[in-house]
Amino acid sequence: MLSTLVSMAAYAAVALNTSSGGSGAKPVVLATLAATAAAVAPVPNATPLPPASSANTATAGMQFGTQTHFSQGWSQSALAQATQLGAPLLRDSLAWSAAEPTPGTYNFTGPAAQALQAACARGLRLIVTVPPANPLYDGGKWVTTATGQAAYAAYLDALATRFGTCLAGIQLGNELNGGSNMAFPAGTDAPKAYVALAHAVKARLGGRVPVVAGSTNMIATGFLKPFFAAGLLAHVDAISVHPYRLRGEGLDIELANLDAAMTAAGRRVPVWATEFSVDSPDTAFAAGELVKQATLLAGAGVPVASWYALLDQTWFPDMGLIHDGGVKPQGRAFAALQPVLALGRPTRVDLGDPLLFAWRFGAETTVIWGAPRSLFIGAGGSVTDAMGSAVSGPVMIGEAPLIVRGTTALQPGASDWVADSLMGWATAQWRAYAVGGPPTKLAYTPLALFNDQFDSYFGAKGLRPLRIGTTSAAPAGDGTNPVRTGLRYTAPQTQALELRGCMVKAASGDGVDLTVLRNGKVLFARVVTASLTIDPVPLDLSLGDKVDVLVGPNRTFGGDAYRYRFVLFRKGQGTPVDCPS
Repeated sequence: MLSTLVSMAAYAAVALNTSSGGSGAKPVVLATLAATAAAVAPVPNATPLPPASSANTATAGMQFGTQTHFSQGWSQSALAQATQLGAPLLRDSLAWSAAEPTPGTYNFTGPAAQALQAACARGLRLIVTVPPANPLYDGGKWVTTATGQAAYAAYLDALATRFGTCLAGIQLGNELNGGSNMAFPAGTDAPKAYVALAHAVKARLGGRVPVVAGSTNMIATGFLKPFFAAGLLAHVDAISVHPYRLRGEGLDIELANLDAAMTAAGRRVPVWATEFSVDSPDTAFAAGELVKQATLLAGAGVPVASWYALLDQTWFPDMGLIHDGGVKPQGRAFAALQPVLALGRPTRVDLGDPLLFAWRFGAETTVIWGAPRSLFIGAGGSVTDAMGSAVSGPVMIGEAPLIVRGTTALQPGASDWVADSLMGWATAQWRAYAVGGPPTKLAYTPLALFNDQFDSYFGAKGLRPLRIGTTSAAPAGDGTNPVRTGLRYTAPQTQALELRGCMVKAASGDGVDLTVLRNGKVLFARVVTASLTIDPVPLDLSLGDKVDVLVGPNRTFGGDAYRYRFVLFRKGQGTPVDCPS
């Protein structure tokens, strides 16, 4: 069984585990902060991030398919539903152990194989995920011997012969960073063994089918670096990630960060997003995120992506495109986006505000979202929402995406939003810091993106559990030696603003302390033990004034992870801010 949807639980654990105070956890002290400061890289949000990988240069448009589970007993009737939505490809699995019951004998007559062959007959293509384990070889562990690896490569060769050009790619295992998913024998050098496996497969297949490494749960740049160092990129045609998140913001930044890691390793290959989804009962929200996240993937040059999953399932009732035979808003958005993606790789259009996201597909189609404001559409233009329904009357940009068609120029109005910790994450709007010391003499250490085993966030190895992600964060230390998360806004001109925001944390520990400062003077302070809506904090700023939002561990270490969002509005124009959940 694919381990995918442990993904969302794993994401929550990784995003919010950073101050759990579990076994072995120790407070970070100021000595550690000072020692780390000298080694911290320049602040990445001070300059533009690098472009997406030149390896991801497909111009034909991203192939956006969906996950099926014929290998887990799904009915072939799901094929008609996939076709109804316009899916160009499916991702599924054909276990090695099931298809090779005796050495060298392959059986592709089972129900799953028949369903996938029927998909080929309908003109769909396949990504097939195959973990390298069979009880016939190496004791049922992931194969490490030359005999076992040759047998695995031979099975994939038989698979390639059986399905031919219908195969878009063969993926060597699933979510390698997910606990016991990488089932090599104890003591195995996993990167070295996996690279040897990929080498054996690549040599056997001889370029007939793309060999896809991975996948990883989330964009696991920190996990992948040792594999790159061991030579993986020379033996695969693509790497696969599962960029699970509830909000798309930051997705392009993490992909650029992964690209930079490949560049540093000496070779870049395309990145496939073989699973992504949004686990939310709010179907309209999930539909909007499908469009936003697929657009960001396409903009980064990702050539292949797959939504998890085609159907709602008992354990995952909110993630499918179809529920009980009916097409959900997510399914309508999936179908509506197919002809847009077919226009080719989009480019981001600069509309003069970093809180506006406008991606142009072809000559006359734009996907747009951002801070609320009006949008004027000239004659001949048309607008639909994420689900493909026409938008009539005055058009308003918001955090739900719009699809605009027509060669007419887009004329967005002004917004009352000035800066946002979510949509402006890792941009010049906000700089991320670790902040130590007493309130009267704070020490600011700039943070770079840190590559962890699952996602990337602003932090540093020596400062863990401190982290600043797009929607979640955690301080470190305790009341004696606090290390606070810090977000700083520097006024580019004289401005009359107000800060609003929200924080939510689990009912563990003694809470976190929030402080808002202007040029070092405290304007607002609270201890947050559950949730907080920040009432307007007036900010009359001159050029160069600094606004800092700091969150510390209160008195004791542990249970300090929190979700957050902070927005700067024009004074008197703010509205309540909801925390991403």
